[in-house]
Amino acid sequence: MGKCVNPSDPNSIPKFMDPLPKPSVAMPVHHDDYPDGSYHELEMKEGLHRYHQNFPETKIWGYDGLIPGPTIEARKDKTTYVKYLNNLPEEHFLPLDRTLHSSIDTADVRTVVHLHGAKVDWESDGHPEAWYTKNYEMTGPTFKRQVHAYTNHQPGATLWYHDHAMSLTRLNVYSGLAGFYLLRDALEERLRLPSGKYEIPMMIQDRSFNEDGSLFYPDTPPFPVTVHPSITPGVLGDTIAVNGKLWPYLNVEPRKYRFRILNASNRRGYSLSLSNGGTFHQIGTDGGLLEAPAELTSFDLLPAERTDIIIDFSTMQGQTITLLNNDPEFPLNEHTSVVMQFSVCLPLDGEDDSQIPETLYPDMGLHTEHAHIVRNLPLTATTDEYGRPMLMLNGHMYHDPASEKPSIDSIEIWNFINTTPIQHPIHLHLIQFKILERRPFDVDVFTETGEIVFTGPAEPPREYERGWKDVVKADVGKVTSIAMHWKDFTGNYIWHCHFLEHEDHDMMRPITIIEDAHPVQLPHADDAHTDDPAPADPPTDTVTPEGPPVTDETAEETVDEVTEGTDDTTANTDAEGNEDSNAGTAAGGNDDSAEGTAAEGADDSGVNTTVEGDDVSDAGTAVGGTDWKSTMAIQGDEAIETQNSPDRAKNGTGTTYKLKPCNCPKCRYARKRKKSN
Repeated sequence: MGKCVNPSDPNSIPKFMDPLPKPSVAMPVHHDDYPDGSYHELEMKEGLHRYHQNFPETKIWGYDGLIPGPTIEARKDKTTYVKYLNNLPEEHFLPLDRTLHSSIDTADVRTVVHLHGAKVDWESDGHPEAWYTKNYEMTGPTFKRQVHAYTNHQPGATLWYHDHAMSLTRLNVYSGLAGFYLLRDALEERLRLPSGKYEIPMMIQDRSFNEDGSLFYPDTPPFPVTVHPSITPGVLGDTIAVNGKLWPYLNVEPRKYRFRILNASNRRGYSLSLSNGGTFHQIGTDGGLLEAPAELTSFDLLPAERTDIIIDFSTMQGQTITLLNNDPEFPLNEHTSVVMQFSVCLPLDGEDDSQIPETLYPDMGLHTEHAHIVRNLPLTATTDEYGRPMLMLNGHMYHDPASEKPSIDSIEIWNFINTTPIQHPIHLHLIQFKILERRPFDVDVFTETGEIVFTGPAEPPREYERGWKDVVKADVGKVTSIAMHWKDFTGNYIWHCHFLEHEDHDMMRPITIIEDAHPVQLPHADDAHTDDPAPADPPTDTVTPEGPPVTDETAEETVDEVTEGTDDTTANTDAEGNEDSNAGTAAGGNDDSAEGTAAEGADDSGVNTTVEGDDVSDAGTAVGGTDWKSTMAIQGDEAIETQNSPDRAKNGTGTTYKLKPCNCPKCRYARKRKKSN
């Protein structure tokens, strides 16, 4: 350790001392059961890692004992098989909270690997309850296979793999269990993008350390709780690491470089720019290449988001450029506002024949007119039984029955209604989606009545998020709308907030993808009539709650049949024949399902959670300054209070189910003719 360096004090740590390492590449191994070159084994094990040249070695957990783990290189349409061997110690070295879901009576060290962004069968997806211990001595309830099969039937993209064990994701990833998975295709090669040593993956993570150089992770939140150790609502590090080195530097030639940038932090977001005002040429997002490059001077990345950019250093000979972080969510200082440094000091090694193409990946588009299902999904805040803030999706905890059950080969629109005072990066497993819009709404009206009242115009996706995505920022006080096509696989997947402390407690929900249960298009007006009786076996989950982005002028003619899936198929009317659009009310108002239905047709949709007083729904725990070395980077320091209707508190949230009228010209004309008659 350097003479004056204290790892717990970022003021003492000199910056730009270590070169930026490029992660090693995983090499396939021979296995008689798999084609040559397709099988990998990665060992999860304890190791020693030096985050800074003036630090002692730090105990970490890593794939093959490395931070980041080895990069897996894969080819489109060629299956990659990976066996992740759990050879970790039996005790965790970071503070465990055994009050979290499934933690009290299971092994303390559990792992399962999720390939983030992959279109893959659910048994290879890394389901959080498919965990296993060393030598598979114990396995979780959804554990199915030891070898993950990644079929790679998707465009080339920057994916990543990381631990996803139930209630342990925050600790396992913080300890080092993350790595890149680069999926390549033939188009990428034809485009002549920067490659080889001029293509560099960059994994950005914030970390904090104890004086001896060991990783620091808080064991209690910065407010009194009766649980110890306890999860905190969010953890921020006081240093910035890139590929496992604190504030590294990269010497570059005056030419084009491609950077695949990943935010792998637990909680911190980044807004990245160059100190010389230089331009980023964005060529890709989470799901792969854009249609055409976008020129940016800055871009945002919340945890798990990726961007694929080219920086042209050809006109910057002799310059030293700092990669800056200007994210406004938390107070920044001279340490957290700096990421790394580029020094354009190397001689040009041959001619730069790489290019930034005008056209990248022609987009086939996502035809949202085929989306007969629109889901309004509130993001809400409450408190758990120990008085700790807890964030929830759609008013449910993880263990509640699945309420999102898409049909295979269907297009859906999901509206994330953020009633909390913080943003959330929402990740859906299996699919890539397109962001449609964001629109501000009256949070108070929604929490009191469940009604969405917009307070401003729709906002298009930001310039840097217009490609295919698997993580979306759900902005504060806005309805964020995305569209996706569920295809190729049925089974058990999940969606969750990718703030890892939120995900572990309890902002994660199951998705059950079922066999096709409805046509892509509803019958035409001359084949079926709105006054016909509802079908005996209506399509499951063909649902369209009222809300954005329904633009059809005939939306008010929405048919009032309900299709509740398998739990409750009662008609969507109360005893008086009044519509109860958010409840699925049984006759007489006596629905006892977990959909939060009120009697007398009153809407008790389970979304009436409000935050009062000073919010602590997200701690964003900063490091330094108290006995437990953490402070709250939030608005205020009081606990959340919630106001719920009695039935909501008892039963949870309901989903609004309606059939959407066909929007083809023939059906619109038929409806107008019917109105005129």
